[in-house]
Amino acid sequence: MPSQNEHGKLIADAATKTLLPLGCIRKGKSRVWYSDQGFWAIAIEFQPSGWSKGSYLNVSTKYFWNTGAGFSATYRPVDFIPFHNPEQFSPLIQGMAAIAAREIVTMREELKTLDGIQRQLVSRPLRDGWPVYDAAIASWLQDNVEVAKSLFQRMSDWPTYGYDWQFDLKELSANLAACVEKPAVMLASILDTIQQERKLIGLPPDLHCLDDLPAAKAVRERAESSP
Repeated sequence: MPSQNEHGKLIADAATKTLLPLGCIRKGKSRVWYSDQGFWAIAIEFQPSGWSKGSYLNVSTKYFWNTGAGFSATYRPVDFIPFHNPEQFSPLIQGMAAIAAREIVTMREELKTLDGIQRQLVSRPLRDGWPVYDAAIASWLQDNVEVAKSLFQRMSDWPTYGYDWQFDLKELSANLAACVEKPAVMLASILDTIQQERKLIGLPPDLHCLDDLPAAKAVRERAESSP
């Protein structure tokens, strides 16, 4: 008879062998792994079921300028695989880990530049709330100020329905919208949030993660040209 957590060990072993060589970091002893991309991350979760032993595979993006535990987008490239015994489960979980690795490589390529991220966020239909907020921040960092303003205005016009998280998000958005024409202040605020969010999930500080982005370059150019 399999031991109580034998399937958990098989999942951890498969993920370690496949994701660690890609530079991914395991969140403690959990089933979650992160691919650290600086101001954002790819999250891989070998999600358990509440009904039986086994695993789903979830792949998510997390933009660190957005606060809270949630992810910006999540999809499931592999559905649940059940654990019956080690012999049956081991090749299946190894295959799932290989798919997770391929998804990471693909996402790193597709979203390797802020321009690609911003275009993806703005081009798809945006639900009110976090998706609009994400697109506004990405647009501002890309130095597309007018697009950012229109998205912040949409956040301001967003009709909320009494939920605390909606009021908090609108307040957060309004505070940043007030800084759109104050680039150094805006950049510092975004960077501070990124560092806080990185710390929350156990990633080290990355104070230079925005340095190569258009908005950061514009701030430096303005500072250098000032008398």
